[in-house]
Amino acid sequence: MVKTGISTASFFDKLMLEDAPALFGRWGVKYAEYYLNSSYEYEPAFIEQLKQRSDDAGVRVVAVHPMSLQFEPLLFTPHPRQRADAQKGYEAVLKAGERLGADHYVMHGPVVLNGVAKNLQLERLAPIFDRLSDMAEDHGMHLTLENVSYSIMPTPEIGRSIHALIKRPLYHTLDIKQAIRAGVDPLAFVDALGEHIIAVHACDCMLSDGIKRYCLPPKGSVDFRAITDALLQKGFSGAVLLEAYSDMFDTNEELRDAFYALDRQINSQEEER
Repeated sequence: MVKTGISTASFFDKLMLEDAPALFGRWGVKYAEYYLNSSYEYEPAFIEQLKQRSDDAGVRVVAVHPMSLQFEPLLFTPHPRQRADAQKGYEAVLKAGERLGADHYVMHGPVVLNGVAKNLQLERLAPIFDRLSDMAEDHGMHLTLENVSYSIMPTPEIGRSIHALIKRPLYHTLDIKQAIRAGVDPLAFVDALGEHIIAVHACDCMLSDGIKRYCLPPKGSVDFRAITDALLQKGFSGAVLLEAYSDMFDTNEELRDAFYALDRQINSQEEER
Protein backbone atom coordinates (compact mmCIF):
# COMPACT_ATOMS: atom_id res chain seq x y z
CA MET A 1 0.00 0.00 0.00
CA VAL A 2 1.19 3.49 -0.87
CA LYS A 3 0.96 5.85 2.09
CA THR A 4 -1.61 8.59 1.56
CA GLY A 5 -2.42 11.61 3.67
CA ILE A 6 -3.32 15.29 3.72
CA SER A 7 -1.34 18.52 3.98
CA THR A 8 -2.87 21.01 6.39
CA ALA A 9 -2.07 23.70 3.81
CA SER A 10 -5.43 22.61 2.39
CA PHE A 11 -7.15 24.24 5.39
CA PHE A 12 -5.49 27.64 4.97
CA ASP A 13 -7.59 30.21 6.85
CA LYS A 14 -10.34 27.61 7.40
CA LEU A 15 -9.06 25.49 10.28
CA MET A 16 -6.41 26.15 12.91
CA LEU A 17 -3.47 23.77 12.66
CA GLU A 18 -3.91 22.43 16.19
CA ASP A 19 -7.46 21.32 15.33
CA ALA A 20 -6.37 19.23 12.33
CA PRO A 21 -5.08 16.11 14.18
CA ALA A 22 -8.43 15.31 15.79
CA LEU A 23 -10.18 15.77 12.44
CA PHE A 24 -7.66 13.51 10.71
CA GLY A 25 -8.13 10.93 13.45
CA ARG A 26 -11.89 10.84 12.86
CA TRP A 27 -11.35 10.51 9.11
CA GLY A 28 -8.78 7.73 9.42
CA VAL A 29 -5.99 9.84 7.91
CA LYS A 30 -2.77 8.30 9.19
CA TYR A 31 -0.18 10.54 7.51
CA ALA A 32 0.01 14.32 7.45
CA GLU A 33 2.16 17.22 6.39
CA TYR A 34 1.89 20.16 8.76
CA TYR A 35 1.92 23.56 7.13
CA LEU A 36 3.25 26.02 9.71
CA ASN A 37 1.53 29.33 9.09
CA SER A 38 3.42 31.70 11.37
CA SER A 39 6.33 31.98 13.78
CA TYR A 40 3.82 31.40 16.58
CA GLU A 41 3.45 27.86 15.25
CA TYR A 42 7.21 27.29 15.46
CA GLU A 43 7.25 27.86 19.22
CA PRO A 44 8.16 24.83 21.40
CA ALA A 45 5.01 25.10 23.54
CA PHE A 46 2.78 25.06 20.47
CA ILE A 47 4.70 22.16 18.93
CA GLU A 48 4.37 20.15 22.15
CA GLN A 49 0.60 20.63 22.04
CA LEU A 50 0.54 19.68 18.37
CA LYS A 51 2.61 16.56 18.97
CA GLN A 52 0.38 15.42 21.81
CA ARG A 53 -2.76 15.90 19.73
CA SER A 54 -1.15 14.08 16.80
CA ASP A 55 -0.11 11.16 18.98
CA ASP A 56 -3.59 10.98 20.52
CA ALA A 57 -5.18 10.91 17.06
CA GLY A 58 -2.74 8.34 15.65
CA VAL A 59 -1.45 10.77 13.03
CA ARG A 60 2.11 10.32 11.74
CA VAL A 61 3.71 13.63 10.76
CA VAL A 62 5.78 13.02 7.63
CA ALA A 63 6.71 16.61 6.76
CA VAL A 64 6.79 20.22 7.92
CA HIS A 65 6.26 23.01 5.43
CA PRO A 66 6.54 26.64 6.55
CA MET A 67 5.04 29.56 4.71
CA SER A 68 8.10 29.97 2.57
CA LEU A 69 8.03 33.74 2.04
CA GLN A 70 8.51 34.34 5.78
CA PHE A 71 12.23 33.63 5.52
CA GLU A 72 13.20 31.16 2.78
CA PRO A 73 14.17 33.62 0.01
CA LEU A 74 16.67 35.24 2.38
CA LEU A 75 18.37 31.89 3.00
CA PHE A 76 19.87 32.39 -0.45
CA THR A 77 20.68 36.11 -0.40
CA PRO A 78 24.30 37.12 -1.02
CA HIS A 79 24.26 39.18 2.18
CA PRO A 80 25.61 37.15 5.14
CA ARG A 81 23.63 38.99 7.82
CA GLN A 82 20.37 38.46 5.96
CA ARG A 83 21.20 34.77 5.59
CA ALA A 84 21.98 34.54 9.31
CA ASP A 85 18.59 36.06 10.21
CA ALA A 86 16.79 33.69 7.85
CA GLN A 87 18.61 30.67 9.24
CA LYS A 88 17.07 31.39 12.64
CA GLY A 89 13.64 30.78 11.14
CA TYR A 90 14.85 27.72 9.28
CA GLU A 91 16.40 26.31 12.45
CA ALA A 92 13.17 26.90 14.38
CA VAL A 93 11.16 24.93 11.83
CA LEU A 94 13.76 22.15 11.79
CA LYS A 95 13.51 21.87 15.58
CA ALA A 96 9.72 21.75 15.29
CA GLY A 97 9.91 19.05 12.65
CA GLU A 98 12.36 17.03 14.72
CA ARG A 99 10.06 17.13 17.74
CA LEU A 100 7.08 16.12 15.61
CA GLY A 101 9.05 13.22 14.13
CA ALA A 102 8.87 14.53 10.57
CA ASP A 103 10.86 12.85 7.82
CA HIS A 104 11.46 15.95 5.75
CA TYR A 105 11.21 19.69 5.35
CA VAL A 106 9.50 21.11 2.25
CA MET A 107 11.29 24.08 0.70
CA HIS A 108 10.33 26.37 -2.19
CA GLY A 109 13.73 28.03 -2.35
CA PRO A 110 14.61 31.33 -4.04
CA VAL A 111 11.81 33.11 -5.88
CA VAL A 112 12.02 34.11 -9.53
CA LEU A 113 10.09 37.34 -10.13
CA ASN A 114 8.86 38.24 -13.62
CA GLY A 115 11.42 35.94 -15.16
CA VAL A 116 14.33 37.84 -13.57
CA ALA A 117 17.05 35.58 -12.22
CA LYS A 118 19.16 38.12 -10.34
CA ASN A 119 21.44 36.45 -7.78
CA LEU A 120 20.15 32.99 -8.75
CA GLN A 121 23.36 31.61 -10.21
CA LEU A 122 23.31 27.90 -9.42
CA GLU A 123 27.07 27.83 -8.82
CA ARG A 124 26.57 30.30 -5.96
CA LEU A 125 23.46 28.58 -4.61
CA ALA A 126 24.79 25.01 -4.60
CA PRO A 127 26.94 25.40 -1.46
CA ILE A 128 23.98 27.00 0.31
CA PHE A 129 21.80 23.98 -0.52
CA ASP A 130 24.58 21.77 0.84
CA ARG A 131 24.63 23.70 4.11
CA LEU A 132 20.85 23.65 4.44
CA SER A 133 20.79 19.91 3.72
CA ASP A 134 23.35 19.36 6.47
CA MET A 135 21.25 21.39 8.90
CA ALA A 136 18.19 19.29 8.12
CA GLU A 137 20.16 16.06 8.56
CA ASP A 138 21.37 17.34 11.95
CA HIS A 139 17.71 17.33 13.00
CA GLY A 140 16.96 13.89 11.58
CA MET A 141 15.22 15.15 8.45
CA HIS A 142 15.80 15.39 4.73
CA LEU A 143 15.62 18.69 2.89
CA THR A 144 13.22 18.46 -0.05
CA LEU A 145 13.15 21.12 -2.75
CA GLU A 146 9.66 21.38 -4.22
CA ASN A 147 9.05 22.14 -7.87
CA VAL A 148 7.23 25.48 -7.80
CA SER A 149 6.44 27.43 -10.94
CA TYR A 150 7.67 30.76 -9.54
CA SER A 151 10.70 29.46 -7.63
CA ILE A 152 14.14 28.08 -8.37
CA MET A 153 13.05 24.69 -9.77
CA PRO A 154 10.06 24.97 -12.11
CA THR A 155 11.42 22.32 -14.49
CA PRO A 156 13.21 18.97 -14.15
CA GLU A 157 16.09 20.30 -16.25
CA ILE A 158 16.92 22.85 -13.56
CA GLY A 159 16.66 20.09 -10.98
CA ARG A 160 19.27 18.06 -12.84
CA SER A 161 21.51 21.12 -13.05
CA ILE A 162 21.30 21.61 -9.29
CA HIS A 163 22.18 17.97 -8.66
CA ALA A 164 25.21 18.29 -10.90
CA LEU A 165 26.59 21.03 -8.63
CA ILE A 166 25.71 20.00 -5.07
CA LYS A 167 27.79 17.71 -2.88
CA ARG A 168 25.25 16.79 -0.18
CA PRO A 169 22.03 14.77 -0.63
CA LEU A 170 19.06 16.82 -1.81
CA TYR A 171 15.59 15.36 -2.18
CA HIS A 172 12.35 16.56 -3.73
CA THR A 173 8.65 16.92 -3.10
CA LEU A 174 6.81 16.55 -6.39
CA ASP A 175 3.94 19.04 -6.59
CA ILE A 176 1.59 17.92 -9.34
CA LYS A 177 -0.38 21.17 -9.66
CA GLN A 178 2.80 23.25 -9.79
CA ALA A 179 4.20 21.04 -12.55
CA ILE A 180 1.00 21.54 -14.53
CA ARG A 181 1.11 25.30 -13.89
CA ALA A 182 4.66 25.39 -15.27
CA GLY A 183 3.52 23.48 -18.36
CA VAL A 184 5.43 20.33 -17.40
CA ASP A 185 4.08 16.79 -17.32
CA PRO A 186 4.55 15.54 -13.73
CA LEU A 187 5.90 12.30 -15.19
CA ALA A 188 8.82 14.31 -16.62
CA PHE A 189 9.88 15.11 -13.06
CA VAL A 190 9.60 11.43 -12.16
CA ASP A 191 11.70 10.46 -15.16
CA ALA A 192 14.42 13.01 -14.41
CA LEU A 193 14.47 13.09 -10.61
CA GLY A 194 12.40 10.13 -9.47
CA GLU A 195 15.10 8.54 -7.32
CA HIS A 196 15.27 11.80 -5.31
CA ILE A 197 11.48 12.29 -4.92
CA ILE A 198 10.36 11.27 -1.44
CA ALA A 199 6.92 12.93 -1.25
CA VAL A 200 4.11 14.06 -3.52
CA HIS A 201 1.63 16.93 -3.25
CA ALA A 202 -1.48 15.73 -5.04
CA CYS A 203 -4.16 17.97 -6.52
CA ASP A 204 -6.43 17.39 -9.50
CA CYS A 205 -6.82 19.53 -12.61
CA MET A 206 -9.43 19.85 -15.34
CA LEU A 207 -9.41 21.62 -18.70
CA SER A 208 -12.42 23.92 -19.03
CA ASP A 209 -12.86 26.26 -22.02
CA GLY A 210 -9.17 25.89 -22.74
CA ILE A 211 -8.23 26.95 -19.20
CA LYS A 212 -6.59 24.71 -16.62
CA ARG A 213 -8.62 24.71 -13.44
CA TYR A 214 -7.41 23.00 -10.27
CA CYS A 215 -9.90 20.90 -8.38
CA LEU A 216 -10.32 18.15 -5.83
CA PRO A 217 -9.90 14.50 -6.85
CA PRO A 218 -11.58 12.85 -8.67
CA LYS A 219 -13.07 15.80 -10.56
CA GLY A 220 -10.10 16.32 -12.88
CA SER A 221 -8.04 14.25 -15.27
CA VAL A 222 -4.78 13.69 -13.39
CA ASP A 223 -3.80 10.02 -13.42
CA PHE A 224 -2.47 9.68 -9.87
CA ARG A 225 -2.08 5.94 -10.27
CA ALA A 226 0.23 6.34 -13.27
CA ILE A 227 2.37 8.88 -11.43
CA THR A 228 2.57 6.70 -8.35
CA ASP A 229 3.42 3.58 -10.35
CA ALA A 230 6.21 5.45 -12.13
CA LEU A 231 7.57 6.58 -8.76
CA LEU A 232 7.41 3.07 -7.35
CA GLN A 233 9.60 1.91 -10.22
CA LYS A 234 12.15 4.48 -9.01
CA GLY A 235 12.04 3.07 -5.47
CA PHE A 236 9.53 5.51 -3.97
CA SER A 237 8.48 4.72 -0.39
CA GLY A 238 7.13 8.10 0.72
CA ALA A 239 3.64 9.52 1.08
CA VAL A 240 1.23 11.01 -1.44
CA LEU A 241 -0.41 13.95 0.31
CA LEU A 242 -3.56 15.71 -0.83
CA GLU A 243 -2.69 19.42 -0.99
CA ALA A 244 -5.61 21.48 -2.22
CA TYR A 245 -6.33 25.18 -2.22
CA SER A 246 -8.82 26.05 0.49
CA ASP A 247 -11.18 27.76 -1.97
CA MET A 248 -11.74 24.44 -3.74
CA PHE A 249 -14.19 23.23 -1.10
CA ASP A 250 -16.93 24.62 1.11
CA THR A 251 -17.07 21.92 3.77
CA ASN A 252 -14.40 19.79 5.38
CA GLU A 253 -16.31 16.72 4.31
CA GLU A 254 -15.61 17.57 0.66
CA LEU A 255 -11.89 17.45 1.39
CA ARG A 256 -12.35 14.18 3.28
CA ASP A 257 -14.16 12.60 0.33
CA ALA A 258 -11.45 13.84 -2.04
CA PHE A 259 -8.83 12.16 0.14
CA TYR A 260 -10.77 8.90 0.02
CA ALA A 261 -11.06 9.18 -3.77
CA LEU A 262 -7.31 9.82 -4.09
CA ASP A 263 -6.49 6.84 -1.89
CA ARG A 264 -8.82 4.58 -3.88
CA GLN A 265 -7.28 5.61 -7.19
CA ILE A 266 -3.75 4.98 -5.96
CA ASN A 267 -4.29 1.85 -3.91
CA SER A 268 -7.18 0.07 -5.66
CA GLN A 269 -6.35 -3.35 -7.08
CA GLU A 270 -3.05 -3.34 -5.24
CA GLU A 271 -2.49 -6.93 -6.25
CA GLU A 272 -2.09 -5.87 -9.91
CA ARG A 273 1.20 -4.13 -9.17
